[in-house]
Amino acid sequence: GWFSNPELAGGGAVMDHTVHVVDLLRWFWGAEVTEVYAEVGAGLLHPGVTIDDAGILSFKLSTGAYGTLDASWSRPAAFPTWGDVTIEVVGEKGVARLDAFKQHLAVYSNQATKAQWVNWGSDADLALISDFVEMIVEDRAPSITGEDGLKALEATLAAYRSAAAGRPIQI
Repeated sequence: GWFSNPELAGGGAVMDHTVHVVDLLRWFWGAEVTEVYAEVGAGLLHPGVTIDDAGILSFKLSTGAYGTLDASWSRPAAFPTWGDVTIEVVGEKGVARLDAFKQHLAVYSNQATKAQWVNWGSDADLALISDFVEMIVEDRAPSITGEDGLKALEATLAAYRSAAAGRPIQI
């Protein structure tokens, strides 16, 4: 199908995952991606695949913080879901670990004696849809703009350029 055809899809696992992760990085930290380094490959778990199905990316943000991404479609058949969406933030005061499919955030604070769990319910898409409907009803600008999409795409394309060049790419 089109999803695994490089000419039709425009990219593979790196394109599929990176645009969303860059959106999150920009939203959570209010920062821009300033540098990307990537290693990208095809056929890791799917021999004969001609589009990237795995990639490891490193990002540098305008705040000086760093992020990494495992952009992969290469989960074995025994994996509990088709994939996973996990984010781990390590900071001076502790660690926050988000698992989108388990619908909770685990917080490990240096001040707390045990982990704290924050649940957000069964429908992670509700806020996105609600915002879209409210934008129409209230006749206001969207919360997510075309420029947000462009910034995410810019970092994603920089990842592909980095993989081809074998070096970090400045944005």
